[in-house]
Amino acid sequence: MTRNSALAACAMLIPAAFAAGCASGPPRPDAQLARAEASLTQAEQAGARQYAGTEYDAARDKLGEAQRLADKGKNAQAGMLADEARVDAEFAAAHSRHASADKAATEVRLATETLQEEARRQQ
Repeated sequence: MTRNSALAACAMLIPAAFAAGCASGPPRPDAQLARAEASLTQAEQAGARQYAGTEYDAARDKLGEAQRLADKGKNAQAGMLADEARVDAEFAAAHSRHASADKAATEVRLATETLQEEARRQQ
């Protein structure tokens, strides 16, 4: 191989390598994973383990799978699954807040009934 033909071969390989690098797909979805993690933490703080265990577990499982996919370089799938995990976690948090408020309302109603019963006895 002559020097000119070696230079020509290198000149053809450099753009091909550059094009392959650009076509590697979406970047790792670190921001989506972080948002899903934050939503899961908020759901846990809202009592999701107690009030929305199924939804919380689904969110946690999806986040774990999204992290595994991202580690394997399957970034598009990982991003979509991380978004699903975030939505599931937000739903679990909302469900928990609703259940907690419902429980508090029931406690207030029962306390009010007890007070009314006490007031009737004292008449």
